[in-house]
Amino acid sequence: MKTKITISILLTAISFGLFAQSVTISPNKASAGQIFSVTISGKNTAFLTGVNTIDFVYNSAITKDAIFSNQNVVNDSLITGTVSISNTIPNPYGFSLRISNTINPPINLLSGISIPDADTIIPRLYPISILGNLYLGGGGYIKIGGKNTHLATAKNNIIKFYKYGIESNNISISNILVEPTLLYPYELRVYLIIDIKTKPGFYSMSVENDIDGKLFIENAFTVENPFPMLINSIDHRYAKRNEVKDVYITGSPYAKFLTNPPTILFTKNNIVSKDIEVLSITAQNDLNATVRLNVKPTAEMGTYNIAYFYPADLDTMYLNNYFIIGAAAGTNEINENTTKIFPNPAKNLLNIESKNNITSVQFFDLMGKEILNKMPDKQTQNLQINLSEIQVPKGIYFIKVQSLEGSITQKLIIE
Repeated sequence: MKTKITISILLTAISFGLFAQSVTISPNKASAGQIFSVTISGKNTAFLTGVNTIDFVYNSAITKDAIFSNQNVVNDSLITGTVSISNTIPNPYGFSLRISNTINPPINLLSGISIPDADTIIPRLYPISILGNLYLGGGGYIKIGGKNTHLATAKNNIIKFYKYGIESNNISISNILVEPTLLYPYELRVYLIIDIKTKPGFYSMSVENDIDGKLFIENAFTVENPFPMLINSIDHRYAKRNEVKDVYITGSPYAKFLTNPPTILFTKNNIVSKDIEVLSITAQNDLNATVRLNVKPTAEMGTYNIAYFYPADLDTMYLNNYFIIGAAAGTNEINENTTKIFPNPAKNLLNIESKNNITSVQFFDLMGKEILNKMPDKQTQNLQINLSEIQVPKGIYFIKVQSLEGSITQKLIIE
């Protein structure tokens, strides 16, 4: 009797081993929002003989956050298809796989599809460092770290550079190295050659290969201009409405007033003024030029920025400075004899005396930013301002005094 029981158990075990059902799915890792092809392999599954229903399960219930579609039964042991993962799935997350068949009982695979932490599966690039100076006409190495990438095993890494989303053809590559590091599995070291015509500023880059696809790094590096062209000084920077005015500009050692005359613009509140017309630019040499302006009667009074650039390269806006327009010539014009501002330099107290009632007093810094706008509490022709109370820092300013007659603007030094 004992022998029969033992043989029966043995036969049952052999039968179970021979006919036990099992499945695997590959790949079994994904990220939120991903749509990808999968292969389901089975043992004793009769995929082709029966009719299959394939679902994903979460918390013991069929879920719509992972959907199997495009079922293709190759044979009794192999099914291919597509899995779509909802883009609202957090990570980490996971779904079990359930396959129902009209011949066999349902098969449940607990480790169906897992949604691990995105940082552990999604390929990414990280800027590490820059070796050398990425100047116009120069070159240097940039080091890029790769995580979950295949920089070394891919057939080819295609690298491109972009400014404002437009591919740049002025940056070339002379050498590419891929090597392992302690911080990242692999590091990409690229030597860049910066053409002199390259526009300064931030650049993004992409690395594309047959495994990782195209990966981007925003603001990967900055190209700098080692020879900035600046306006160092502007003489006769005050003008009146309805006046033709000559101003004298002195540039930095890299200015090109003579060899490459620039375009000059005047802006107020970041808007180019159409009421200040540049009639001519006469360059004495590359560093000095005379600019003749026509200030139209409609020009808004106040402080303007003056900027110049070269039309061939709109990115190179080299300077903003100040230019002040007062009341129109011959109308509502104040001369210095009608309004006195003293002492200058001033330390604690500033006195303003006018032959007309003062309506407002404004302080501007050298970049044209308003620092103070003070209006008298009552009608007065004499005003005293306590500089200590209003806490204006030491420095050079422009003070504009507005009265019923007009306005006057003068340079003021606060010590």
